[in-house]
Amino acid sequence: GAVTTLAGSGTRGSADGVGGAAQFYGPHGVVISPDGSALFVADSGNHKIRRVEVATGAVTTVAGSGTQGSTDGVGGAAEFYRPAGIALSPDGSALFVADNSNHKIRRVEVATGAVTTVAGSGAEGSADGVGDAAQFSHPATVAVSPDGSTLLVRTGATTLRQVCVAAPPPPPSFAPIVVPPSTFSADMAKTWGDATLPQGMVTFVVGRGRQRLEHVSKNVLCVRSDYFRTMFGAGMKERDA
Repeated sequence: GAVTTLAGSGTRGSADGVGGAAQFYGPHGVVISPDGSALFVADSGNHKIRRVEVATGAVTTVAGSGTQGSTDGVGGAAEFYRPAGIALSPDGSALFVADNSNHKIRRVEVATGAVTTVAGSGAEGSADGVGDAAQFSHPATVAVSPDGSTLLVRTGATTLRQVCVAAPPPPPSFAPIVVPPSTFSADMAKTWGDATLPQGMVTFVVGRGRQRLEHVSKNVLCVRSDYFRTMFGAGMKERDA
């Protein structure tokens, strides 16, 4: 249960540095990299996303100018307004930030610090939609699905929103089912005036339950299938029912 301080002087500020030389201002969400080597912090009061090396306590700024705003950009050219929740993609390449007072969901590339807006118009609201057609009201926390395709965002105390990061895969395609035209009328015409067709009815006993199919015309069977024409032409007789 021993507690140690990894980074932070305890005095409000925004200085990068190692261990106690670094400063934060109201750090909010935190997430750890897949290999456990780094922490990423939503430094809410500083309007920044910070990185802390677990082994050394070294703190650097990934993105955010330190001035509240909503500008997309790279590193210090980007702006946040009280970032709160933070999540990391499964492969560790991207951070997703609940930019609380901007009412937006932002994406930060870990390697470059490039910041883009995933969803949210910037106006407070609750409208569903795509990209900046959607609205949020003070998004507070964010979680990412195991495959990285979907975010779950909490706004307020009772509302959960789903954000699709990647477009869903297209539905599977299938070869069209081709239904051949019916030959029933043509087959029936063949039964007229053909003296070679056998006459009479047969009964089929089908399946383990021995279900009976009765009064099946021999000549219809023959015009529909050469198999039956051959059987009846060879003198096969049905067993007495």
